[in-house]
Amino acid sequence: MTEAPMTQPRRSAAQRLREVAKDLFYRQGIRATGVEELCRVAGTTKISLYRAFPSKDELIATILRDDCEQEDCWYERALSDEVPPRERPGAYLAAAAGELRVPGFRGCPLGLAIAEFPDPEHPVRKVADEHKRKMRDRLRQVCADAGAPDPATLSDTLMMLVEGAYAAAPYLGNDEAANSLERSGQLLIGAALSPPSAG
Repeated sequence: MTEAPMTQPRRSAAQRLREVAKDLFYRQGIRATGVEELCRVAGTTKISLYRAFPSKDELIATILRDDCEQEDCWYERALSDEVPPRERPGAYLAAAAGELRVPGFRGCPLGLAIAEFPDPEHPVRKVADEHKRKMRDRLRQVCADAGAPDPATLSDTLMMLVEGAYAAAPYLGNDEAANSLERSGQLLIGAALSPPSAG
């Protein structure tokens, strides 16, 4: 007698909605994706959506929190204790360029959300803004640990380079944006961390 094949348990409506929303919000935009489309693609109903999430805004905020955790994971690998402190600014840069080269990359999900929600008091903006500020503080400490004489300027300039590369990817192409980010970023890091010349 043969054993019946194992079947995967069906994901809950909330899980399906999160997966579908994450994909559609990123690919086609948050405001362009309606509740009806989310429910249709997820194979669920509006009742199920509003049972799991009080509003579309709360679903969006949940997806952005997931994006924050994902971004934390790939940056933390670059900024971990396993990387020598002086090499961490370059590792941050390499991680950002690596994201640009991921197939389907069309920008930082948090940056895209910020562009769609101009009101800084909107709950979606609060999630995105808080994470961006946290990342800025983390990178500033990384640059200080690396020995930068002016860690605030180096960290802010690196973040601006990354944000600019993400914004330029649609018209430059992702590979060219990544290459340009690496070239300009390495020049910046090299100048900022170069040892002082002997007087």
